This record gives sequence, C-alpha cells and structure tokens, in this order.
Amino acid sequence: MSNTSNNSSGKTTTTNDPVKTSGVSSGIRISTALVVGVILGLSILVWDSNILPHGIMPDWIGGYVFIPMLSVVLGYGICCLVQQLSCGQVQWLIQLQRVSILPVPFIVVKFVLYMMPSLRWPIEGLIQSVSPELRTGLSSAFYTFWTGLYCQSMLNSVSQLCPK
Repeated sequence: MSNTSNNSSGKTTTTNDPVKTSGVSSGIRISTALVVGVILGLSILVWDSNILPHGIMPDWIGGYVFIPMLSVVLGYGICCLVQQLSCGQVQWLIQLQRVSILPVPFIVVKFVLYMMPSLRWPIEGLIQSVSPELRTGLSSAFYTFWTGLYCQSMLNSVSQLCPK
C-alpha cells in the first residue's frame, strides 16, 4: 500500500510506509486497568487481613511501601504494553516518568483511611460476621482497587500516544 501526498513544491510523492494510527481498543485499555486494580486490591487484602502473616514487619509497610512499589512495576509494564500495541515502539524513559507519580494516590488514600477510619464503615458494615482483620483488609482492598483502576486507566490513555 502506498500513500501519495503533495509536498510544498507541488510535486507528488509516494511512500510505501502505511500511516500508523495511534490508539488501541478501549477493551484492551479497560481490561489491563482492571487486571492492575484486581492485583493491587488482592495484594492489600492479603496484607491487611493477615491471610499470609508478614512476621515482624509492621502493618503500615503494606499500604505505604509494598502497594506503591507494586503499582509502579505493574503500571510501567502495562503502559509499555499499551504503547507497543498502539505504536509498535516504546518510549521507555517517558513511560517511566509517567508512572513515577503513581505511588502518590495510594499513599494519600491509605493516609486518609488512617486519619478517618469511618470511611471504612460502608465496606466493613456489610460483613459483620468476619474477623476485624478481614474487614479491614476488605475495606482497604476496595479503596485500593478503585484507586488502581482509575490511575491505570488514566495512564493507559496517555500511553497510547505515539511519538512523532
């Protein structure tokens, strides 16, 4: 397939390179954002509910260190995948710069839940018959899932921009 165009001198030029449109389907972007949200939500559920005991490590390590680091790793991988699928190439450093802000929303949400534990009640109130640790884990997982889903979907939309 060849593309024909007129240049500034009025001459017609023909190229054999097809024009690459930027973007992937919304299904791919939403699916990858859902995967990231579920992984982050399950990770904090396992941590905060003490399903897998974390020994001598303090509880705050999960929400303030582990989840932000995991979000950066997952976010970077998914953003690079989306750009590769969209453009056929990856701008590694630009994607790293984009995901560098990713830990902030998770830390803010964890801090807000610490300062205002009453925000946990809508989730914890639904399941009164389980242990307090599991209720805390489920409410943390709820907020972490939605934070991860929102952040990753925003990053996915920016990641599909192709370089000029």
